Amino acid sequence: MPGEIICASDLHKLLSVYDIYKQERIEDKTSFLSLLTTIEQGRQGHAITERICQPGEIIIRENEPGDIFYIIHSGQIVVIKGDLQNPAILGFRSTGEAIGEMALLEDLPRSATVIALDVVTLWAFSREVFYQFMKENPLFSINLMNMLSGRIRKSDEERMRGYAREKQQVVALETLSRQATHDPLTGLFNRRYLDQILYGEIAHAQQSGSLLGIVMADVDHFKQINDRYGHKAGDLMLQTVGDLMKSCVRSADIVCRYGGEEFVIVMPGTSEATVSHCSEEIRSRFEELSVVFEDRKIQATISLGAAIYPLHGSNVDEVFVNADRAMYQAKQEGRNRVVVYSVESVSENI
Repeated sequence: MPGEIICASDLHKLLSVYDIYKQERIEDKTSFLSLLTTIEQGRQGHAITERICQPGEIIIRENEPGDIFYIIHSGQIVVIKGDLQNPAILGFRSTGEAIGEMALLEDLPRSATVIALDVVTLWAFSREVFYQFMKENPLFSINLMNMLSGRIRKSDEERMRGYAREKQQVVALETLSRQATHDPLTGLFNRRYLDQILYGEIAHAQQSGSLLGIVMADVDHFKQINDRYGHKAGDLMLQTVGDLMKSCVRSADIVCRYGGEEFVIVMPGTSEATVSHCSEEIRSRFEELSVVFEDRKIQATISLGAAIYPLHGSNVDEVFVNADRAMYQAKQEGRNRVVVYSVESVSENI
């Protein structure tokens, strides 16, 4: 009596995986064919029945009683665990391989589901016939053990390859994630990441009643560095600025490359004095720094403007704009300085 047939779309998915598996598979069938030969030679007088399964037919279902042992005489099958919509594929079997032997030997329920991928012919052994056949045919026992040990070895190898593939996938996903949120030149967070977190940081400050500082910084006369020394020198200068900023801020602060030679620092849970002190440390240390490029020392200065929520704005946009205005004021007043936003001082320079 034929078993349950899975739907065509589920069978197609399993066949697609099998097509990939076939390209990678290098199989030694010696022990499998030897097993078939010993069965062929010793099956006379034993109630070994033949079962023919259609493509997509469920041969064995997970958790069912395991009192039948099968040898594949012809065809291909797949072994899976879990739901058909998202199965974990444990492996594929073909001519000469065994199905269901562990459940029978251990007298336990089936540990997986087995499905025919094409027309499959099976030799079925009941528990009694299986042990009687083993007793009368010692070569069968030897070939069966060879096949099982080979399968265990290959399963271990496939598991290790699977772990390696999973690790590669994790690394690839981490790389993609980092590329999406970090600036490739400086390693700082990028503008996209800043846009993602800024509103959340303001909301947290609002709920906790704390202050949040935003510092905008711009390397003075950066175009002149590019024009005089080349873009590689300019890139080195930007990397140096990024490293310097990370060394000056607290661990909770977020340093971003906003674009070009412009940087933004987000400082949660801060104070006006802390923002001012951190900005001044960046300015003074950068002024004293020399970047060596092709045996030439390059120096530059930086201008910084800061604004603090909610002292200098009731929302993200207001605070951000006022930090930009403070930086513009620092430029207007001669560069290489820090300006913390105030209505009076900024309005005088607009």
